[in-house]
Amino acid sequence: MLSHHERQELERIQHWFELDDPDLAQALGQGTTPSAARGRGRISRFAIDALAAVVIVLGIVTLNFGLLFLGALVLAVAACLHVSGWPSSERGERRGLAE
Repeated sequence: MLSHHERQELERIQHWFELDDPDLAQALGQGTTPSAARGRGRISRFAIDALAAVVIVLGIVTLNFGLLFLGALVLAVAACLHVSGWPSSERGERRGLAE
């Protein structure tokens, strides 16, 4: 439970956000992200997937097992990002957790 002082500070911060950047305040209040941020997340995940594929192919072509290992590592990171729904705000929207 928040103390009276903490609650006042949160209300002050909320009021500052509403005055300074109403669009951000509305997006935070709704629990959604702007569409540009969602697009960046998809592009970032695609870029990491493409990087992993290029490194693996380069490792196969040059028979460099270090590159193969690095490509597999990047691919594992990409898989984790896909499963976690990175950026995290997309995960809440996708599962219907945003109000």
